[in-house]
Amino acid sequence: MSSELLNDKEIVTSFVKGLKVIMAFDNNNVELTVSDVAKKIDITRASARRLLLTLEHLGYVAFNGNKFSLLPKVIELGYSYFSSLPWTDLALKNMKKVVETCKLTCSVSIIDKENITCILRIPAGRIMNEGIQVGTRLPTAYTSTGRLFMAHMPEDELKEFIDALPLVAYTKRSITNPARLYEKILSEKNQSYAMVEEEVEDGLISIAVPIYNKNREMIAAMNVAAHASYRDAKFIKEEVLPVLKESADKTTEAITLLQF
Repeated sequence: MSSELLNDKEIVTSFVKGLKVIMAFDNNNVELTVSDVAKKIDITRASARRLLLTLEHLGYVAFNGNKFSLLPKVIELGYSYFSSLPWTDLALKNMKKVVETCKLTCSVSIIDKENITCILRIPAGRIMNEGIQVGTRLPTAYTSTGRLFMAHMPEDELKEFIDALPLVAYTKRSITNPARLYEKILSEKNQSYAMVEEEVEDGLISIAVPIYNKNREMIAAMNVAAHASYRDAKFIKEEVLPVLKESADKTTEAITLLQF
């Protein structure tokens, strides 16, 4: 139901706050105190405590005597969404070819406003902890997937979207000026891919290509990321991009044939 059709009486604010409590936990905030949660989502400490205790009772968070942390049961909240994407099985088959050919981890991600979320991932099997798993959220502004989604937006929508993004200097190369980011994305609109070098983490290079539905609307991006010390930008663009694009195109073709 569209938010325009709802009024304050139809919205359960405690439910909204509960979801915000869950979302307060991330890679940088694995464990949080009651005060941490209250401050992060701007609610009273008493409200944060009640919500956390409720989530603990339901088995979604654990309490170690001082801090709370998420439990695996939280995955159930996203399972219905993942299972409602029938094209993901098609994508996994094509992702395997990228991993086998390029020896790099391959992911599929979607956009959710200021973040992108990884929904599929096949690791390359190298001894390397990349810190990204299914469900991981990364800043839209500094990821190849995010840049690609933005490149598919109409120019007026793109400008408004960028103006609302939190632009943070994760590295010396992070673009923090909205006008500069807007111009960069406009200059790359005609590319069939997006590539970001060391803007979210030093040494990290990522490249993404689009996956479309039957209406040629971008619904996800297939991407590969590597550390510059292992694979440089030249290798990724010349050797990885063709394989990645072929796999994404095959996924799009299958989606179109199956009318998703």
